[in-house]
Amino acid sequence: MPRRFRPGHRAAVLGILLLTALSACEIGYYSHLAVGQGKILLNTQSIHNLRSTPHLPDSTRSQLALVDSILAFAQSLGLHTGGSYTEYYDTKGQPISWNVSAAPKDALQPHLWHFPIVGSLPYKGFFERERAERTFADLQKAGYDAYLRPVNAYSTLGYFNDPLLSTMLDDPPEALAEVLLHELAHATIFVDGHTDFNESLATFVGQRGTLLFIAQHFGNDTSLIDKVHAQRRDAERFRLFVAGVVQSLDSLYSAGLALDEVLVRREEVFADAQTRFRPTLGQYANPRYDYFLTWQLNNARLLSFKRYQSKQDLFERVLSLHGGDMNAALSVFAACGKTDSPWNCLERSAVDQSPAPLDQSPEPQ
Repeated sequence: MPRRFRPGHRAAVLGILLLTALSACEIGYYSHLAVGQGKILLNTQSIHNLRSTPHLPDSTRSQLALVDSILAFAQSLGLHTGGSYTEYYDTKGQPISWNVSAAPKDALQPHLWHFPIVGSLPYKGFFERERAERTFADLQKAGYDAYLRPVNAYSTLGYFNDPLLSTMLDDPPEALAEVLLHELAHATIFVDGHTDFNESLATFVGQRGTLLFIAQHFGNDTSLIDKVHAQRRDAERFRLFVAGVVQSLDSLYSAGLALDEVLVRREEVFADAQTRFRPTLGQYANPRYDYFLTWQLNNARLLSFKRYQSKQDLFERVLSLHGGDMNAALSVFAACGKTDSPWNCLERSAVDQSPAPLDQSPEPQ
């Protein structure tokens, strides 16, 4: 887990991050991160003051009350909330940041960037869209598959109090609960160099926790539960379809063919996937999945999708072995995060509830 810092340490931490960055070659990049995060910290207002705003719409007040309930529920699960989501930041309707990811054209292997504090990550974040677009273009020129996407929420991993973003207040209850629980999971458990584990864990906590919250807050007979279950069925159907595409690519990339032939054949795989997907759209409760037909498919985009969906069954089995007690399951996830191989530990824990011995693990950070 990340170290926790008292609020009085925030400025010091930001200074350390900046000093660390200034010793690296990408001074401009790290400086822009420090300035962007500083801008957010300096331009938040307390939600208490927001509630005092004259003529604040009732819908906004209702959403703020829902945030209070989600935070209380998160604490009951054992998630670290600190002072997060007690302040508000207006994004002016824009994404809070942008992420760029990349991969070779002939391998499902993410390109990695190395950062102070958090280690290696398969994406690079930007507060300025223009910087993100330049990096995206540079990666393409270098021969990589690249993917640029907007980010609507992110976690500072407990180093700062993350603000409630104005865009979050437009979310329906189930989406608001999921994004807050997802980000709070990151602030509670983060394993350096294991992005797939981190993101898949946060996805599980966000999705499973949302169902638990809805049942507790709105009651077991609310129609929201049926709505969320329908969303989950759609998501699982789509995940399985994409997994089939990834498997086809894996087979192609491991066949030992010349690069030129691989590039031709993979375009055939992409085209075939979208052709096969069109007739299945009627199986989805939500018609938004037709966006797959317009995806610019490449390895980076597929890896970005897969990163958030790995081995959800293992997390679910651990939760089931602990009688649905998310607090107990989170303890197992955290223990596995302290081992050299979090996924192997999770697989063992999903069978016998016994994480790898901690004396074989590195010291927690």
